[in-house]
Amino acid sequence: MARHIILKNGRVYDPLNNINSEVKDICISDGKIVEKVPESAKSIDLKGRVVMPGGVDLHSHIIGSKLGYGRAMCPEDHRIDPVPRTKNTRGGVGYTMPSSYIIGYRYSAMGYTTVIEPALPALKALSAWEEIEDLPNLDTGLLPMFCNSMITFNYVQNKDISGLAAYIAWTLQSVGGFGAKVINPGGTYAWAHGVDLRDLDEVIPEWDITPRAVTRGICSAVESLGLPHPMHLHPNNLGRVGNVETTIDQLDCIRDIKGNNGRTHITHLAHMSFDCLGSSDPGSSDWKDLESGGLRFAEYFEKNKHFTTDLGQITFGPATTMTGDGPFEFYLHQLSGGKWTNVTVDVELPGGAGIVPYTYSPKSLGNSVQWAIPLEFALSVDDIWRVVVSTDHPNAGPFTKYPLVISWLMSNKQRQDWLKKMHPLAAKRSTLPEITREWDLYDVAISTRAAPAKILGLESIKGHLGIGADADIAVYDIDPLKIDLASKPDRIIRAFSNSYLTVLHGEQVSKKGKVGKTPHGKVWSIQPNLNESLWNRINSELEDMMGRWFAHSFSNYPVPDRYRSHLEQKIEVDAETIPA
Repeated sequence: MARHIILKNGRVYDPLNNINSEVKDICISDGKIVEKVPESAKSIDLKGRVVMPGGVDLHSHIIGSKLGYGRAMCPEDHRIDPVPRTKNTRGGVGYTMPSSYIIGYRYSAMGYTTVIEPALPALKALSAWEEIEDLPNLDTGLLPMFCNSMITFNYVQNKDISGLAAYIAWTLQSVGGFGAKVINPGGTYAWAHGVDLRDLDEVIPEWDITPRAVTRGICSAVESLGLPHPMHLHPNNLGRVGNVETTIDQLDCIRDIKGNNGRTHITHLAHMSFDCLGSSDPGSSDWKDLESGGLRFAEYFEKNKHFTTDLGQITFGPATTMTGDGPFEFYLHQLSGGKWTNVTVDVELPGGAGIVPYTYSPKSLGNSVQWAIPLEFALSVDDIWRVVVSTDHPNAGPFTKYPLVISWLMSNKQRQDWLKKMHPLAAKRSTLPEITREWDLYDVAISTRAAPAKILGLESIKGHLGIGADADIAVYDIDPLKIDLASKPDRIIRAFSNSYLTVLHGEQVSKKGKVGKTPHGKVWSIQPNLNESLWNRINSELEDMMGRWFAHSFSNYPVPDRYRSHLEQKIEVDAETIPA
């Protein structure tokens, strides 16, 4: 594509710059958005089509060993959706477990340009970097896990936040990580010791600490470092009836922690649909008592500003559930009777990640109520800047169903039509049937672009169309002045499934849903700089602890620069004030 381009006459939705449905020209030069371009610039007349920043997905499982296991477990998934090669693209398979390159192509076709992998076993970071070589058309980042590590437990037990922060900083630098992920803190470790730990104040086996202490410790360490993205939290007791109270308790336990440099949001709660199950009989965890906890959580959300969340929206049909929460996956296997595997990963994840292929059915009470939870929540809160669209791909459904999710949010007609397909008790166990609110295109641009970019700390370059931003742009074949989208949900799905144009770093990668070019994107990593004393201390302590506890040696743990340097975009963070 030309170095200088002007996209003319687009109807722009750019919430970070307070632009709502304005007809504007977008100028691109050398991969960035600029104020003006030379008269010789290539001109593309968009004729009033909708223009948004490239989509930003902050929670989608697209890289890592768990995907390899999932693909091996699901040959039937591949047979459903073979993808032939074209002149410009490789062949592969799609559906819930796409080939790496198919992931890149399909995100491009929908207008997405940045996707974060939210759960990386740091021990397996090298293979993840190798896998990124086959992930085109996307900028990405990796979130290493710190939640069931004996090293984390050691620092939490000793109340050594400086040591824990240094461990996080060392890991991010060593493996090219973007932030800190917490999954069922202490729970997976306990499960490896034969304990189903679901209470935040239950003691973790072999340690004099609790999940509450681990949650607080990691949150405090992340804030002391000043990482751009706050602690990314998958709470304890996930997927159990009545767990909305556990989730609220876990969020409440960090409410007093001060955000770095005065920031308000100190954690991001992942996939709230799995975290906010209510119970019609208080205290009961029986599935017959399941009700939506979406409204209960919305009330807490409105009163407490210290966290953000993504939906993890159930989409129905086949999915492949996978998470570092091994106990939950075994529980789901017992419920469904389907295939299951447990993946152990050294001392960092004893008990390991679990994988269970699963099919969501609208005829199931549990599935239909869980479908209602995030919709009830998203349509009941005012601050959409703290709400991000996701399906927790591939856990609640493939990311390719985002257009369907958007149609539910934008169209009451669509929701009412789908409610008729649900288990009859679903309408009685949630307030969704009474909610008439409908998101508009500006709301969609917030929740799929501006908000996730801001939550990730990338808002200076991602999620907007202002001068200096990366030229990541999505154009959709919609003229909102000529069509009432709420009354035509199929038109919403069609438009968001295949962008008219997708531009990554100023290069057109897709047109009318057809991928034409397959460049590599950037891999964003955070490099916290510690003072010399703390850096020397953490290197000495980690070498000792890894030597005693890990099967993988200290010297072999970091990912060599030759795997990273051609892709990695480092963001320096000054953390030198943390005392040794």
